[in-house]
Amino acid sequence: SVIQAVYMNQKKVKAFQDVRVRRAIHLAMDRHVLVDVVKDTAPMQIGGFVYPFHEASTPKAELEKKLGYQKDPKAAIQEAQKLMKEAGFGQGIKGLDFLVRDAATFKLWAVAIQAMLKEHLNIECNLRVVQTSVWFDEAQAGNFDLAISAIVSSLMDPSDIFSAWYGKGGPQNYSRWTNASFHDLASQVDRELDDNRRKTLVRKAEDILESDPPLIPVA
Repeated sequence: SVIQAVYMNQKKVKAFQDVRVRRAIHLAMDRHVLVDVVKDTAPMQIGGFVYPFHEASTPKAELEKKLGYQKDPKAAIQEAQKLMKEAGFGQGIKGLDFLVRDAATFKLWAVAIQAMLKEHLNIECNLRVVQTSVWFDEAQAGNFDLAISAIVSSLMDPSDIFSAWYGKGGPQNYSRWTNASFHDLASQVDRELDDNRRKTLVRKAEDILESDPPLIPVA
């Protein structure tokens, strides 16, 4: 299993250092449309920052009640536009370099996401499609503003995800994201042996990821 996601390079783009801008982009995605866009190419399902089918994660039915995952995106888009104005980017952002991995799904998504960002937030980006090996080289080197790909985890367990995808200096933390509260919670998740307490910690970690997105989950 993998997460399909868009990365926002916080080291290169000053706007992405503002949590409100990242949250706005997260909310501006119509995920139901994005799943539909690739249905003839690859079956996907709505998901957030962890696998929606893992027992410790927020169940899909509950997730789809949250802003950013609802079938009607109107409320999420309004909140996104409000956040952009509060952050001082009400007029949008122009000229972003959008690194796209050369595969049918990513190319379809990139075009749809480019349109959503322009329509909802007046964020303009230029698509740059590259071969898979080049994508990983560029992503690792930080040569992008936005980037879309899939990343895997060795295990479905949140501990593996929290370390590899979101950990400080994690191998797949292409956004260069850090959040002290999250990293502390992730450390607790690693050590907690009681299943119920561990689930509570995972949900708290999910809440941090929703409010301070390290990436934009697509599917």
